[in-house]
Amino acid sequence: MFGMSRLPAIVILIFAAALMPFLSVCQGADPSPTIPATITPAPAPSPTITAPAPTPTITPSVTEYDASVSDDNSLIVWVNVKLTREAGVFIEYENAAAGRFRTALSEAASEHAIPVVRLRPETTYSYTIGLVDADGGATFGPGGEFTTGSLPDTLADIRQKVTGKSSQPLLMSDYKTSTHAYIVIRDDAGEIVWYYGDVPPAPEMNSAVGPITRKRNGNFIYISGPCCIKEITPLGVQVDRIDHNEANGRAHHDLYPLDDNRILYLSREIVIFDDSKNGGDVESPLRVDELRILDQSTGRSERVWHAMDFWDVTDPSQRVLWRLREDGMRGWDWTHVNSLSIGARGNVVLSVRNRNQIISISPDFQLIEWQLGGPDSNYTFPDTSDRFYLVHTATELPNGNILLFDNGLTRPEAEGGEYSRALELRLDNATMTAVKEWEYRPTPDIFASHVSSAYRLRNGNTLVDFANATPQVIVEVAPSGQEVFQLEFAHIGSRWSWNYRAYGDIDSILGETKLPPRQ
Repeated sequence: MFGMSRLPAIVILIFAAALMPFLSVCQGADPSPTIPATITPAPAPSPTITAPAPTPTITPSVTEYDASVSDDNSLIVWVNVKLTREAGVFIEYENAAAGRFRTALSEAASEHAIPVVRLRPETTYSYTIGLVDADGGATFGPGGEFTTGSLPDTLADIRQKVTGKSSQPLLMSDYKTSTHAYIVIRDDAGEIVWYYGDVPPAPEMNSAVGPITRKRNGNFIYISGPCCIKEITPLGVQVDRIDHNEANGRAHHDLYPLDDNRILYLSREIVIFDDSKNGGDVESPLRVDELRILDQSTGRSERVWHAMDFWDVTDPSQRVLWRLREDGMRGWDWTHVNSLSIGARGNVVLSVRNRNQIISISPDFQLIEWQLGGPDSNYTFPDTSDRFYLVHTATELPNGNILLFDNGLTRPEAEGGEYSRALELRLDNATMTAVKEWEYRPTPDIFASHVSSAYRLRNGNTLVDFANATPQVIVEVAPSGQEVFQLEFAHIGSRWSWNYRAYGDIDSILGETKLPPRQ
């Protein structure tokens, strides 16, 4: 029937199951109540939420740019850049001989004026503009070339000879003639790549650059001899000047930034004393050295140490090199402290030139911890050739040794006569002796009777400046005594010139980095 034999078996079974209740009723049976099946409705489909299309990133691009040498400094170039939208900008620049560099990244803006420094004079560099968007993505834009200008005449007239290559990326020194004074930075090949010319505050004053150091913010502070302490930015902008006056004293020879606002510095005053018991005048003028701390945020200077609180000027035994100075502040030149540095404990180490002595002052400035050489020395010299004369730049090394520049002026013939050297002394506190640990004495000798410096570099080498020798010589020396780098320089003609010190451990001028050469 209905051709069921031809239907699939499963269809037949379904059909039979559907007829069962009906057949039972028709046969009079009492059917069991039917429990209807529970039907779970299918969940309604979730509405489809279409995510908004991501906002396309609009890459900033350069619309205008140019490069020009600064009107104030031939080794500073300004790259001006205009963008379609705000982004940070850096400049990559290079010269095959000078190297490849990148400036620090500027803050995001749509217009930029990027200073480029660490440039050799009369040199052409190629440059490329780099862009960094808000997401940190970096792209390169267009670029071009620029050529730096000539050095000022005073620096252009320097003639120099370079041997080797410095381990230091940058070397800083001062340079003076009878009419001009500069801060100069050279690269590892001895080429000048930055300069700043000191400007005297009045036409009748000569420009002068004494000790130089850097603050943590990258600014330079130095003593401009005739007038003051100055602070300048790496772009040569003067941001502070602390004049010599009664409140501040007269800064001289050295200074040290304690933090971004406080400066420890050597100062000098004239004190009138009675020297009649030594055959002198009842009213004798005396140059007295002191230490002062200047707070730049308040402009207040405070005396923290004074030589006359520790030594008796009327005691003849406390006078070694004693002479009347007529220059600047007329008075008897008694101590002539010429350098200060900070030891590992916060102690202050001074080189006291006219006493042939180095001293350590406690961190609170209340006592002299020890005296090395000169009157009342706490240490003896088993080998008399280890003594030093008219010392400069004494520093306490991390191992406790003392590094200094031994000018050697007035050294007795019995101890080798007058010659100059860098000298490292080991202080033995058990035997209270001072013994030579290391020295650098060039062959042939280079005699620098005044100024000069010796500083230990981070890599263990020593930078030595024979600053008033003729010619002037800056040498980087390895611990073995090997001369890694030597720079000899002098001014053309008979013009007087000299420098005060040389400094290393300078990684950059304005945050720029040196990049590896292109492969």
